[in-house]
Amino acid sequence: MRGYLSFLLSLVASFAMQAFAPSSAKATDCYEATVMAPSPFMGNHDEVIKLDDGSLWQVQNEYEYLYEYQPEVVICPSRGVLVIEGKSLDVVALQASRPLGAHITPSKPSAVVTVVYRPEGCDYFVADGPRGYYLLEWYRGHDPAEGETLVGYDRGYGFKDVVYPDNGQTGRIYAEDYLLSRDSVIEKLAEKCR
Repeated sequence: MRGYLSFLLSLVASFAMQAFAPSSAKATDCYEATVMAPSPFMGNHDEVIKLDDGSLWQVQNEYEYLYEYQPEVVICPSRGVLVIEGKSLDVVALQASRPLGAHITPSKPSAVVTVVYRPEGCDYFVADGPRGYYLLEWYRGHDPAEGETLVGYDRGYGFKDVVYPDNGQTGRIYAEDYLLSRDSVIEKLAEKCR
């Protein structure tokens, strides 16, 4: 019992220092958009899609059969990745919303989630974002560190494919819980990382 209490106290102290430290995250070119055409959007190879900012993209080497009508997506132009409902699809730009070669202007800010605490030797980590604190588990791909941001996930449970815009890598996480208070996420993390 005494060992567990020491672990919990060190966890709280470390988390408190990390959660409120200034972020050194870089700006991201990922942004949220809506697929306007085709309808339904399938997410299959060679499908050409038009986003609400006027840009055109072509799906590459994917066969998802999504049947989505005007879905909300996250698009990362520099990485050539489109994220929809936890799935990451490879895309290439055919036409930007501005003249080709110009930076694509985001239509809406992307939901950015920041890793604020990652205990050593545990796959679970705490992130902070627009919906409170998140308890996430690294599953595969890029293994995030404290201070890194991720896009492509802002709510829901289960497996999600995400993009780490700071380094351009992708990964898969398991969303254990979200909409958590600071105290609640510390308690849940302590249960997972004993």
